[in-house]
Order: sequence, then C-alpha cells, then structure tokens
Amino acid sequence: MMNHDAAQEPAAAAKKARSVVFLYSKAYFDVLRSLPVHRERERMTLALVHALGLHAQLQFLAPTPATRAQLEAFHSSEYVDALAKPSANDNGDGEALQTFGLVNDAYVFPRLFEYCCSVAGASLTAADALAHLMRSRVRGDSATQQPVVINLGGGRHHAMRGNASGICYVNDVVLAIQRLQTKFKGASILCVDMDVHHGDGVQEAFYHSDSVTMISFHQFEPGFFPHTGASSEIGSGRGKYRTVNVPLRRGITDDAYTKLFDRVVGHTVHKLQPAVLVLVCGVDTLARDPLGGFNLTSAGICACVETCLSFHLPMLLLGAGGYSDVDASKCYAEVVATVLGARQSLPERIPEHTFYP
Repeated sequence: MMNHDAAQEPAAAAKKARSVVFLYSKAYFDVLRSLPVHRERERMTLALVHALGLHAQLQFLAPTPATRAQLEAFHSSEYVDALAKPSANDNGDGEALQTFGLVNDAYVFPRLFEYCCSVAGASLTAADALAHLMRSRVRGDSATQQPVVINLGGGRHHAMRGNASGICYVNDVVLAIQRLQTKFKGASILCVDMDVHHGDGVQEAFYHSDSVTMISFHQFEPGFFPHTGASSEIGSGRGKYRTVNVPLRRGITDDAYTKLFDRVVGHTVHKLQPAVLVLVCGVDTLARDPLGGFNLTSAGICACVETCLSFHLPMLLLGAGGYSDVDASKCYAEVVATVLGARQSLPERIPEHTFYP
C-alpha cells in the first residue's frame, strides 16, 4: 500500500508542469543488475512507474556510457586502470586490489568496468540534459516549473579519487557536479545528501571549494560506516563553511527528520541562493533497511523531496543506498510521483506489475 500520511502535494498553480527526464535504457538497467546489491531495485521501480501510469508524464532518455577520459576528470588514471583490468592488479595476495579498495564491500565482480562507465555516463548524460533544459527554459516560457532529471542508478557517493569504498566504484555525483560546473561557469551548486551513510567521497572532492556546498544528513555513531561526517567537518580554505554535516542517531522518525531537513536546507538555500540542486536521494533511511538504522517512511522521504522542489531550482536527482529491493522500489516510485506532482493521486493498493505480487 502506498503511504499518503505525510508529504503533501502543493496546491495547483498556474505554472506549467515541469519537464521530468528519467534515465533509462534496457542495456543500462541490465548492467545495473551486475552490482552485487539491490540487483532488481531499478527494474522493480520502473515496473511500478509503468503500473501506476506515471511513465506517460516522463521523458525517457538513454544514457551514453562514460569514456575513460571522462572518468579521469575525477579519478586517477592508476585507479581507472585497476577498474578496467582488475586481474592485472591481482598477484594472488590481494595487496594491489587492497590499494585500490577493491576488496570487502567493494570487491571485483563481472562486468565491473562496464558498470562503472554506465553509471558515470548516466549521471553525465543527466547533467547534460539538465543543462539543456535549463537553457531552454531561460530562452522560453518562464512560467514553466524548473526541470528535474532522475538517474536512479547513480548516487555512488563513497568512491574516492583513487579507490572504491562502500559498494561505490566511481563517484558519479562528483563527475556530474563537475560537468554542471563546466556548463555554468561560476554557478553555485548545492548538493544535498539524504542517504543514511555520510557522503564522504563527495565531501572530500569539494572540501576546499567555494562553488559547491555539501549538506549531508546521516547516521553517525561509533562503528557506523564510513566513520566520517561529524558536525565539526565544515570545509577548509575557500571552502570553509561550505560543508554542512548533520549527524543523527539511529531510530530517527519522519517528524524530527523532516523538520530538521526543512530548517537546514531552507536556511542554506536562502543564504547562498544556489543555481542548481543535486539531490542524492538514498532510501536506506527507510525502516527495515538492512544497512541502516533510521526509522523513516516513504512519506517522510517524499516530504524532503517536496521541500527541495519548493525552492524552484533545477534539480538532478540521483539514487543511492536502499538495500531492500521491495521497499526501495516502492519508495522510489513514490519519489517519481512526487516530482511529477502526482503522489496524492496514487491508488491505495499497488496495481499488478511485472514483479507482482
């Protein structure tokens, strides 16, 4: 059953419906299944989107895989070598793979490099699409709402310049932000990360930057991955105060989380007036997620998405964590409905679809 308890849709306005682009191709969603976790999440979400009739309001866009040179816009060439040919770095003792983080929860799997190029390429394609829609809107009808581009396979926010981490092999978030920076010189970009785990890779990439502001809401306690994200981490040099960490205890519920989210993000937007919002929309904050400790519902998550939409900024929405395929896919379908302004009209019962029951 879809939950309608919390997030309220905005009242009907004179503004025309926003353009919403959804990154999809059969090849892309097939390669996403090679990741050892949440293998069916994106396909289940798409099945729900179709069953709920939301697909008719979306513009589907096939992503272009990233090239090696595009990966090296952030990642080191040595690390990209390791991703492309991990066997060449395995001398039997695993020491070389350890150097690049390709062990434990970021181990090598079949089609690894194809997966990396696909995820990074999808977020780069999404950034390009958002830039195109932004320019079209500037030239055209200002009454149209700001566009949103969605890449649910993205949001791999733990990957570092030279190593994998936390089931993240390429940092498509960083690559997409870099692409937006090249499209809009001097524009201020706000990245809001609501995954249950701290967005350490994105934070590190822009810790000294004054053009990218990073806000991360995450679980923070001894022993919880990735062991970073204290409120004292605020940026450095020109980037001082451009990093905002909101460390939270396990068990937080919708009411407390959404109030805090509204206050922190709202204040930041008001003060900094960013030109673009990048939302890392992890749903491992849901109750029952096997890798998280929060107690949110899809209604609470959608309320936060609604808050982001209320700022009337062009938005790149990336997926991230969410390790129960069933719960995550239902939530992401509601997120899509929220972006489309259709959440309140969703049926109480989930209609039959490819993965039903």
